[in-house]
Order: sequence, then C-alpha cells, then structure tokens
Amino acid sequence: MTAPQNLPVARASGEVARPGAAIGEEIVNHLREELGQVRLGYRPTDPKVWRLDLLAEICDRAAFQAVMAWLSSGKRRSANTRRAYADDIRAWAGFVDALGRGPFRLGMLTYEDITSWGLLMEAREVSPRTRARRLSSLSSLHEHARRRGWTDLVNPVDSEDHRPAIDRHNTSTATPILEKDELQKVVDEAGTAFEALIVLLLYILAGRVSEMCDVNLDKRVLRGGRVCLDLTRKGGKDRILPLSASVSDLLDLHVAGRTSGPLLLDPDGRRVDRFEVDRIVTRLGRRAGVLLGRDLTPHVLRASRLTHMIDDKEPLAEVQAFADHSDPATTIGYFTRRQASERNGRIVDEADAMFTRVVARWAQAAA
Repeated sequence: MTAPQNLPVARASGEVARPGAAIGEEIVNHLREELGQVRLGYRPTDPKVWRLDLLAEICDRAAFQAVMAWLSSGKRRSANTRRAYADDIRAWAGFVDALGRGPFRLGMLTYEDITSWGLLMEAREVSPRTRARRLSSLSSLHEHARRRGWTDLVNPVDSEDHRPAIDRHNTSTATPILEKDELQKVVDEAGTAFEALIVLLLYILAGRVSEMCDVNLDKRVLRGGRVCLDLTRKGGKDRILPLSASVSDLLDLHVAGRTSGPLLLDPDGRRVDRFEVDRIVTRLGRRAGVLLGRDLTPHVLRASRLTHMIDDKEPLAEVQAFADHSDPATTIGYFTRRQASERNGRIVDEADAMFTRVVARWAQAAA
C-alpha cells in the first residue's frame, strides 16, 4: 500500500513555515488515529486498514493534501464526523475508478458526471439521505479548497439540480421502533453479560454506535456520586452522561478490573467496532423474533429510546437535548412519525370493526 504523503502545503501566496519533521510526523500520527481504521469487508476476519493510508492511495497528491486540510478544519471537530466524510470521499473515488479515470482529483468531476452518478444511485436504490450526504461532502470539499487557493476550481454539485428531496415524514424508510415489550425480549435473548451491556448502553443512553465503540476506560468518571461516561458526541460535543445502575454493574463485569484501553473489548481482547455491535444486535433481534422483515440495528435501539421518551410525554426540548440533535426538526420527526403511526393504526382499526365476523366465517368453512 502506498505510504501517505506529507501534510497539506498551503497554496495561497506568501511564505509559510513548514513544520519540522518531528512535529509533522506527530500531526500525521494524530490524523491517522483520528480517522481510525476501516474494515475491508463485513466479516470479522477481513483486514483493517487506516483511512488515512487509503485516502493517500486513492487520491493524487494535491487532492490528498486538500482532503487532509478539509478534514482538519475546525468545522469538522468530531472524529466520527471526519471519518464519515473520509468514507464519503472513498465512495467518490470508487465512482471515479469505475469511470476509469482514477486516481481521485479535485475538479475532475463535472456537472454531467454528478447527474450520471445520481441516476446510478437511484438505480441501485441508494437512499436519498445517503445521496444527499455524499453530495454535501463533495461540495464542501470543493468549496473549502476554493477558499484556500484553488481559485479556478468549479464545484460540480448543483444544489438545485442534484440534491434529492428529503421527505422528513417518510415512514416507509424511517428507522423502525421496538416497543418496550419487544425490547425486553431482545435483552432476554442475550447469551452473555457483554451482549446485554451492548443493548442497554445503546438504548438507555440513546447512544450512537460509533460513540460507544470509540470511548476508552479513562472516560468512565465519577460525578455527583454516580458513574458517568464522558462522551464525545456527533459534532465534537463533549457530554457527561450518567449510567443507570444496571449498565454500571454490567460494565463492571465486562471491565473486570482493567484500568486502561478501550471500554468495550471483544472476546479476543480487541476494541469492538460497529460491525461487531451490529452483528450482536441483529443476532439478538432474530432470536427474539422482532422487526419482521427487518434487521435490528444499533440505530433502532437509539430511535426506540427517543420514541419512548416521547410516549412518556417528555418535552420535545428535553428529547432534543438528550439526543444531542442540532436541528430540532430531527427530533420533531420522531414525534411526527409516532403520531402518524398511532393515527393510522386507529383509523384502520375503526374500519376493521365493521367486519368482525368475516374471519370466523371463513375459518369455520375451512374447518
């Protein structure tokens, strides 16, 4: 694999002192850790590689420098945000490679290319949200580079023509919800304390899977007589969240006296990644027989917690704060979908009440 190039060099005019070799290496190592590793596949045996090394391999030198400057911007403080953006650029590099025009270079994609990409994503039934996020990443990268000296760079993304419409009230593709009795069935299927811990962490804290996988033991702190987790949430927001008694006790069993390293380890002593967490909850969901036709995912547990808070009449502002939603419209979406589900169920049941003897009639005939 190609070794990563040096850090970005400023394109703007003027002399800028470059960091010494030792400092430059320290910064590169920080960025490598910040971007983390990605598994090349979904099987536990598939190899992991550093995202920074992948970016160095799939981009030309100038594009790699621009991507590193963009990811290092203060607007992208969260490691999870940087990783998501890095993965979006990997997806664009894959599209460029499929066109036979690799490696990825800034300015190489045209308006027509983006139009073709959109049609391709539609044909592959990629969700509008995913398409919108990847377009946003590509557009942001080009705009950032243009502000930093690439004055002739043309942004290939046209916000009016290329961005798909997002229906915030779409219930057909919305994350499904577990009811409380279904959630209990999932926990009952846990074969180990660790599996139960995974479910409770994601549900009770309304946690994002990346947050839980990234946290280290030194972030387990005591505040006000309670054990808490000092989490870095989406957008680089630092939050101290108290643990429930059950989660704290399960965590003690899992940690088993360790004082350093990752909070969550797999049976082989390695940091748990989101793929392993996804496999665990999917397996438990199938055992419990919930979500007919859909897999139980970590986000289902988070969405279920927020929906149950709405069911319990928590004010929307409280739900938004607990979920750390930057946009209140995201929180309102949970409320709206829950209302729609209850309303539609009531309307269907009212109509069904007219036909109470239909099933009995044909059941008797079949007997």
